[in-house]
Amino acid sequence: MAGDARIAWERARERYPADAHLPLPRWATRGLPDGPEEAWDAIARVSAERSGALSVYVHIPFCETRCPFCDCHATIAPRGSREAVDRYIDALTSEIAAFAALPGLAGRPVTTVHFGGGTPLAIGAEAFKHIVTVLRESLGTHGATEWALETTSRLLDDAHIDVLDGLGFKRIHVGVQSLQSQLRRILGRREQPHEVLERIAACLERGWVVSADLLYGLPGQVGAMLREDITMLADAGIHGISLYHLNAGPHNVRFMTQHGLAERDETRLCEDFMLLAEGAALLEELGFPRNHVTHFARPEDANLYSRHALRGEDLLAVGSSADGVMGPYFYRHVELDGYGSAIGPVPLSGGGAYTAAEERARPLVTRLMAAEVFADGLDDVSLAFCGELEATGLLERANRGGVWRLTTAGSWFSGAMCAEAWSLYDGARTSR
Repeated sequence: MAGDARIAWERARERYPADAHLPLPRWATRGLPDGPEEAWDAIARVSAERSGALSVYVHIPFCETRCPFCDCHATIAPRGSREAVDRYIDALTSEIAAFAALPGLAGRPVTTVHFGGGTPLAIGAEAFKHIVTVLRESLGTHGATEWALETTSRLLDDAHIDVLDGLGFKRIHVGVQSLQSQLRRILGRREQPHEVLERIAACLERGWVVSADLLYGLPGQVGAMLREDITMLADAGIHGISLYHLNAGPHNVRFMTQHGLAERDETRLCEDFMLLAEGAALLEELGFPRNHVTHFARPEDANLYSRHALRGEDLLAVGSSADGVMGPYFYRHVELDGYGSAIGPVPLSGGGAYTAAEERARPLVTRLMAAEVFADGLDDVSLAFCGELEATGLLERANRGGVWRLTTAGSWFSGAMCAEAWSLYDGARTSR
């Protein structure tokens, strides 16, 4: 297996020699053409023409503590003072009301409401309940809407589980990162592995869909550690597992430097890829096929938020730094520092319309992100590109005809692969 993985790495590396990264939103690669006011006007105009179901993402950027390895957009919830949190909640609920006032939007059925962060429960149970209530009263949620939350095991005590159960939450995604005691100490995680598993078991007992994050590429981590983590979670009855490469970014420079990971050479990157290959192979063997670039899941975990575009749904995103899409228009919010003081009905950084070339590429990029590419509906250009990716080992044929699946190499190089896919129709692609 190790030999096959190394061959896959070398083949893919010939096509994509630059460092790997996850797929980037369009604003990150070509900027935000429209300013905040233009973006809001465009969203309002497009929204009036849209119908059908939508997904909702709510960003809560607060955490109890700052994990040293984390590169997410998050901040510590101030202790002893609620001013910053309350100001954020006021801005967030005002934003929800502004979106709900757009013609037709409040009546559109909501498939899922997904809370991310940060650690949303860090704002306190009552504040969290208030936001859920505002969303229920403002948008078209219904009995089948999946309420989902990203959290840590630390905030899954009995009291918080009762709160979530009472609010109707049915999917929990737990930032486990590792179940190895020595690695958890390095990561700044306080709970012992058995405590993490006990809290996951408590969620499973409520009948919830439960998934977890695991990191690979950690200092001192070897394949046996990652395999043991996956096996323990699978044996516990978990429904989904995401495998994330330890990311190096502006918020975790100290941690990465301290552990000699600030600069990862080709040898180290290949070693990390081999860890991913081991983990992915075990997950497939245990009945967790990949249903997103980073996520593996049993049938119970449909990963609704991450696969919204595959269903043709708009993503209504609210909260600081959140990215949303309304039909042919994408938008981004300001970051936390400016969120409560932004001018206008919604605190946006800006937005932009997909170009005609990008609209032609969107179906393929959407399917690549969902890790399963259905040939049906793709034109000859996209199909030819899929054939190239298959020849390079980034896609493989599924058991049924007309479908490609993302391979481990395809997952690792998904950012480069999607960037190339976006350029298929605009003349910027380098011919191969």
